[in-house]
Amino acid sequence: MSEYIYKVGDDFESDDREYVALKTDKGQQITVALGVSGVPFKGSFDKESIFFSYDSDYKDTVQEILEKITSDKYADQRNEIEKHRREKDYLFFIPAVAEILRMTEGTLRRRPTDIQLAVCKRYADIWGCDTYTIQHKLRDAMMLIIKPELTDSDKEKAVGKD
Repeated sequence: MSEYIYKVGDDFESDDREYVALKTDKGQQITVALGVSGVPFKGSFDKESIFFSYDSDYKDTVQEILEKITSDKYADQRNEIEKHRREKDYLFFIPAVAEILRMTEGTLRRRPTDIQLAVCKRYADIWGCDTYTIQHKLRDAMMLIIKPELTDSDKEKAVGKD
């Protein structure tokens, strides 16, 4: 065990819990992905291992997260994401983002560059989450970014000042 042990997650009600104990140095990445994906969990991690319990209704989500972050199957993808994040080369992820959003790469490339960058950066930040969460977070990012600004008269109508 390392000298620091981080307590993560919150107490949650569940009649059916699953438990995980892994030897990995990726505890922080796992806990962030679990939190972003909305998985109810509680546990601890240090620089060598992670232990946590979670609601068994989220078993598929947890398995996908653990596989992405810890398995050899995704090692190349993890290395590629880390490389491009370090270099701040987020537009590299346009093909992956377009596929997740179910749009063509060309459609995404026709958006303003700041939108492309924001959505691709969001993808790089949450790539370890389950697919469902990634899709919804990227769609949310697209909607927030392209939402039109309200004019002063629109703001007055929204608060009831006609």
